[in-house]
Amino acid sequence: MNGEEAARKLGISPASLPPAPSAPRFAETWARMQQEPPCSACGQPSRTSGVIHDPNHGSRWLDQCRCFLQTPPTPPVPPGQFLHELRGVAADARLSLSTCTDESGGMVSDVDDARFHLILSACF
Repeated sequence: MNGEEAARKLGISPASLPPAPSAPRFAETWARMQQEPPCSACGQPSRTSGVIHDPNHGSRWLDQCRCFLQTPPTPPVPPGQFLHELRGVAADARLSLSTCTDESGGMVSDVDDARFHLILSACF
């Protein structure tokens, strides 16, 4: 996940981030990291810094601590579409595919794209 995606997922407005050079040299980024500015998401001391590019606000510093590691990546396709395609592949391979929820263990036919867990088991 790139910085722009992470900022968007965490609800960080580029307008709230400090201006940055469009292509900082390593020495500039290293100097910023040594200052440990507050994390752009949670305010704790950051461990890394980078630049995001926003069409409305230009280049902005995105300072990150470990909280960014807890940001799950955005799948390239919605989970519902992924499951639909997976069912087709399983059928073509003559494999049985069972989909369950993690809360109740009940079988589901559709998937909520906002909350999705898949357990795939194949027996030969």
